[in-house]
Amino acid sequence: MNIIKRFFTSSTTTANKKIVVVYVIFRVIAVFMLINQIPMQRWGDALLLILTLVLFAIPQLVERVFKIEIPNLLELIIIVFIFSSTILGELSDFYGYFKMWDTALHTLNGFLAAGIGFSLVYLLNRNAEGMNLSPIFLAIVTFFFSMTVGVMWEFFEYSADRWGNLDMQKDRIVQEISSVSIDVESNAVYRIEDIQRTVIESKDPSGDIIETVIDHGYLDIGIIDTMKDLFVNLIGAIVFSVLGYLYARHDQKKIGLFGISYLKKGSQSEKYFLFKRWNFLFHEGVQLMKRKGTFILVI
Repeated sequence: MNIIKRFFTSSTTTANKKIVVVYVIFRVIAVFMLINQIPMQRWGDALLLILTLVLFAIPQLVERVFKIEIPNLLELIIIVFIFSSTILGELSDFYGYFKMWDTALHTLNGFLAAGIGFSLVYLLNRNAEGMNLSPIFLAIVTFFFSMTVGVMWEFFEYSADRWGNLDMQKDRIVQEISSVSIDVESNAVYRIEDIQRTVIESKDPSGDIIETVIDHGYLDIGIIDTMKDLFVNLIGAIVFSVLGYLYARHDQKKIGLFGISYLKKGSQSEKYFLFKRWNFLFHEGVQLMKRKGTFILVI
């Protein structure tokens, strides 16, 4: 019984009761859906639900590995993002019901990942002896950190599609293609425009031919969706990288978006590292403090 309780209530050491309740609700939903997939033999969906339960442990993993106390708001955003992407987006077809669902999630991911990357690098730059990174370098590292997180998520989507028989990298119908595979001998790009219909012939286990018809075009198997996701992730990463660059360069003199404070036990507070307000995304900002040798990220 204690093992089951720990599984459903598992969270970071700083999570409040409301966050724990959210964990319990999300995990109960995931487990209930997982049990329902077994009699229907929907193994791909079952695998995705198992991966979702694993992803819910990311905040705890980050806390243990990097010794970072994750704020409640940030932890909530992370688990809601995972739940919204997999259980709501994929399994409940929110991607189909709401066309902007996928775009909004990936844009948020780009901005959020950039914020975390900038926080970590900025703290290291200000706290490590003999290190003085330029603002432009901080912005570049922030940008590539966010893009790396975005690429890793696309790897996750590809793996789920490849081995879980899912469709996380959404297909779509296109009316034109260009390929060198159509005319292999000449190795020339062959372009087909205004595609009206595609016929796919396959074999079932008994060897009979199955004909599948796709009307109004040709099936793109996820390339467009992947590039769109990376592009909106790029937008979020650029926005935060620019804000981070301006903050690091002007040190609060001209940027009202940020306020900085450094809390150290036994001494007066001095200006250090706090995102005072992400007005358009968060109600409060992000404060990075150092206390008893442990980095604490507080929203």
